[in-house]
Amino acid sequence: MSKFSFYMAHGAGLGHSGGFLDKFGVTFCRTQKMNYLPLTFEYMSEIEASGKRRPPTRFPQLVDEFRNKLDQNASLNSLVVAGKSMGGRVASQLSSDERVAAIVCLGFPFYQQGKPEKHRLSFLHEINKPCLIIQGTRDAFGKPEWVKQQTLNPNIKVHWFEGADHDFNMLKSLNKNQSQVIEEINDVIKSWVDLDFNIEA
Repeated sequence: MSKFSFYMAHGAGLGHSGGFLDKFGVTFCRTQKMNYLPLTFEYMSEIEASGKRRPPTRFPQLVDEFRNKLDQNASLNSLVVAGKSMGGRVASQLSSDERVAAIVCLGFPFYQQGKPEKHRLSFLHEINKPCLIIQGTRDAFGKPEWVKQQTLNPNIKVHWFEGADHDFNMLKSLNKNQSQVIEEINDVIKSWVDLDFNIEA
């Protein structure tokens, strides 16, 4: 069993059932040496149970909820906390937890959709652990021409996927589907973690 565990939080509008994260989790469990622990916030559990849409809980409460989930597995250490979109923004606030070894963000929402002036760089300033952000070049929440102009925290590495949008769907002209991209995303994560932390099964 791996000495690392990988907590994955979902985005604002869709949980782990169906869509990108469903495929990602299956591929992760097949290809990685880490324990995969999907984290569903309480508001999303209520959506899934009732079928009624509702906005996410206030952000500070989401951070507390993520931290509480870690506390429920207090025996685990050497954690990688991760998230898709909003979930990555929440995970980024846990770097001060001594159990957290690294952070992975898939499709980080650098700013509100199409509004770079309403950016969220402040969420990245205090990160004191290695952080990998995997981003598509067509992501409306953080395009490369804007992100590359910013001075990011030196603990952060950004890996770009050419032609991918916020959910890592690809341009048809590139002859690559989302499932293939998910395989490549997992390769990127594995290489990054193996290099920095020398994970062994």
